Amino acid sequence: MKSMIRWQGLGVFGFLVALLVLFFFFFADGLAKLVIEKQGSGLVGARVDLSGAKLSFSPTGLELTGLQITNPDAPMRNIVEIDRLAMLISPLPLFQRKIIIEEMSAEGVRPDTARKTSGALPGSATGKKEAAPEKTESGFKLPSLQIPDVKEVMAKENLQTIALAREYQEQIKADKAKWQQRLAELPNQQKLESYRERLNKLQGSSGLAGLLGGANELLAVKNELQADLDRLKSAQKDFTESSNAYKKQLTEIENAPRQDIKRLLDKYGLSSEGLANLSVLFFGRQTGGMIQQGLDWYEKAQPLLQRSKEKKGGSEVVKPPRGQGVTVRFKEEAPLPDFLIRHISASVKIAAGAFAGSINNVTPDQDVLGAPLTFTFGGENLQGLRAIKCAGVLDHVNPAQPNDTVNLAINGYAIKKMTLSSSESLPLTIDSGQADLTVQAEVQNRQINGEVQAQLQSATIETAPAQQGDAISQALASALADVSNVSVKAKVTGTLDDYKMALSSNLDSLLKQAAGKAIRSQTAKFEQQLKEAVMEKAKGPLADATGSFADFGGISEELTARLQAGGKLL
Repeated sequence: MKSMIRWQGLGVFGFLVALLVLFFFFFADGLAKLVIEKQGSGLVGARVDLSGAKLSFSPTGLELTGLQITNPDAPMRNIVEIDRLAMLISPLPLFQRKIIIEEMSAEGVRPDTARKTSGALPGSATGKKEAAPEKTESGFKLPSLQIPDVKEVMAKENLQTIALAREYQEQIKADKAKWQQRLAELPNQQKLESYRERLNKLQGSSGLAGLLGGANELLAVKNELQADLDRLKSAQKDFTESSNAYKKQLTEIENAPRQDIKRLLDKYGLSSEGLANLSVLFFGRQTGGMIQQGLDWYEKAQPLLQRSKEKKGGSEVVKPPRGQGVTVRFKEEAPLPDFLIRHISASVKIAAGAFAGSINNVTPDQDVLGAPLTFTFGGENLQGLRAIKCAGVLDHVNPAQPNDTVNLAINGYAIKKMTLSSSESLPLTIDSGQADLTVQAEVQNRQINGEVQAQLQSATIETAPAQQGDAISQALASALADVSNVSVKAKVTGTLDDYKMALSSNLDSLLKQAAGKAIRSQTAKFEQQLKEAVMEKAKGPLADATGSFADFGGISEELTARLQAGGKLL
């Protein structure tokens, strides 16, 4: 009977298995390191480096050491550096091409560390973005409260007073010529004298015939004289109306300098507009930068929370990177995500010391798992920091209605030499103090609603305006010298792509009052100088306008004299 076992074949099979085991024993760790670096670099868009990788089979796990993930926007810095990363992997899901990490431990996690060499990938645009132009000074530039030079203002401005006065003179001149012509057409002293001569002749008549003829002539003279007097009265009435109008206009011209002063004061004077929320100038940049940095990290975490999917029939299609086919997920009785880290324990190192925390349910398929990502970190008695606590829930279980919340609290942060502004107009530094910070943020469908509050106690604020003549800088510096407690509140609303920040502080009223006092003082000086300059420039034209009206009054005197002479004749 022939043997059912071919020992030669079994020997060859055993030899091959032994080779595979030896190959895996000697080379698997190296292959795992290469795969992780290559795949990780492709996902991040920048170099992912490992010092070492070690696979284990009982239990199934993987240990990584010296992990560095480059920041693609700054290739000379790492997003994070981890000394040791150990994970326990469920073996059975691997046969279903699912990676389920039951437990992960991260030791020596250090965010934002420097690299010795660039982490940019060859041929990529990583780190080649056009650099923003460097700013020569940080902070802001306060509006100057130096009053304008009145001589320069008067040299380039035309006064309405002068224009009105000259127009007034031209009108009176033209009107006076018309009245001179009209006077020439009215009964004058010569004509009135002729009436007197006729009357004298009538008085010398004698006899009955002379008396009867004189009566008729007297009546005729009276009628002629009355007609001329009526013409003179009508002219006097018209002139009085015209004169009253000119008199009213002259009063308006005499008041015009006030309007010129007001107009120039509004144009060149000092205003408190824009100074109602001065704390934005001091804290807006730092607060806005912190908010933007947080949103940038949130955007970078999105691939870990949710990936693009679409339904086709009864199955779910996951859209992979272009050119890599598609992954179709069919309905499962006990569904599991393709990738899941159930629990991460991490120890994070920062300049102030180390603090620990945990992250649960890391997967881009929360809708499959049916649970959101949660995290909590905290530490106490750190260097220059009494306590820090951060917790949040990133809920994408329903991909159509994601809801993420984050809460951060920092207590007893020691501030030393914090520069709020290096502006020449008002450099500002918090020399020392302690701050408490709270951040509450919620993002629903990319709509953000957040609030940042900071409380600064026992603060020592240093400021020394370089421009000794700048009244507002001096006023604000004086007000800030006595400040020791500061509260700042920022509200963030809108979308992640277009959000607005409204910032307020208990310094607002203090600074506004100090700036307002300086403004009132400087405005009073400018107004007085402006009044003197306007009145000096308008003095001549005003005198000419008044003189023109006085000359115009001569016509009234002439009309009155003629009426009085005619009245005596009647």
